[in-house]
Amino acid sequence: MKTSILKLICGVFAVGLLFSSCLGDSDNKININNDYVFVTTKDGMKVAAVASYRTWIVTDQVNASNTIEGQYYTMGYSINTSQSLGNGIYQGADYGEPLVRIEQTSVAVKAPDRVDDFNPTIFTSPFPYPIKDFFGDGWVFGAQAELKEGTVADMYFYYDPSNQKEEVNGVVQEIGNNKIIIDVRFGKRLEGNGALGSRPILYVAKMSQLRSYFQYQSGKFSFNNEKSVSIPIKFRYNKTVTENGQNVVKETLDGNWNTDSSAKYLLYFDSAS
Repeated sequence: MKTSILKLICGVFAVGLLFSSCLGDSDNKININNDYVFVTTKDGMKVAAVASYRTWIVTDQVNASNTIEGQYYTMGYSINTSQSLGNGIYQGADYGEPLVRIEQTSVAVKAPDRVDDFNPTIFTSPFPYPIKDFFGDGWVFGAQAELKEGTVADMYFYYDPSNQKEEVNGVVQEIGNNKIIIDVRFGKRLEGNGALGSRPILYVAKMSQLRSYFQYQSGKFSFNNEKSVSIPIKFRYNKTVTENGQNVVKETLDGNWNTDSSAKYLLYFDSAS
């Protein structure tokens, strides 16, 4: 079983996709029941960058006319690693779950301009890919919240230059250089009329606008005489938690300031790009 990457993804986001990765009839075949993919062009071909194996595939669903380049989807696929089309691209086949689009938005450089319509019980990124080129500089995020069936929910992401602060030992202070706090808000585009229940939400946050602003305009970025640097990120949001049998909403910071193997969210910058 090819499960190491998939167990990691499922472990940090149990409310989202159910991944399965099994060898097929030969050791060259890999079946993925459902995965995050980004549709793009490589070597003149319409391909999907796939999260689980950090490679590109071509399938009938990817080639379909209603599959849009620059968009993110979930889908299942099968890869035979002996069927390489060159340069990291593989001929794949549709397998498992059908292709479903994930909504996307950019991280806006401004103070949050809306309040929450609801507060999640879980929020995390199952695929925070730090390098901009492979996955279109988009990070997949998942949340779980009490919503009516049929509700269409949105996520909004903000980098507020005036509020790069956190509380440390009871004192609110600036986080300093080469660190980022992103605020997240949750909205309802459409209120459903079905039963109330705990429901998953998937969204993609595009990092390109934030990346450009932080490097060239924020005054808080430095390569520190290195050729590359990884910037740690924390996500600040209001979370529903249970205390003494009651649901309460608490401000939460998800992430840490580490840049080693214990880091949770990193944005990678290369001086050559």
